Amino acid sequence: MEKERLILCDSDVLIELIDRKNEKIFTNCLKFGFSNICISSISFSELICGSLNTEHQLRLIKELDKFILCDLNPTIDKIHHDLIIRYALSHGLKVQDALISATCLFFQMPLYTLNAKDFRFIEGLELV
Repeated sequence: MEKERLILCDSDVLIELIDRKNEKIFTNCLKFGFSNICISSISFSELICGSLNTEHQLRLIKELDKFILCDLNPTIDKIHHDLIIRYALSHGLKVQDALISATCLFFQMPLYTLNAKDFRFIEGLELV
């Protein structure tokens, strides 16, 4: 039996899953296995900063705590710097997308995103 694979969910996927209750996203997450879903500390911060009020923030924290949190480390930071240097001018790579990509590359896991255009040019990054 093949070991189940961890997958990192981008912020857009988390918003669709948690706030918008998107059935298609929910079904895809079921296929991956909810216990295999990871989030970056950047996505955690993006969602919490986008909270509408205290109640919404508490609900987001409760939902996000169900996933594996991938913290930043010095190696991820180095990969992030390399990605920014390589792709910021040529492809418009944003800081948060570079950090999320660096996290995926470090942990060798695919990225589940609804914004493939923001990531598809990054060498070695697997998108699902």
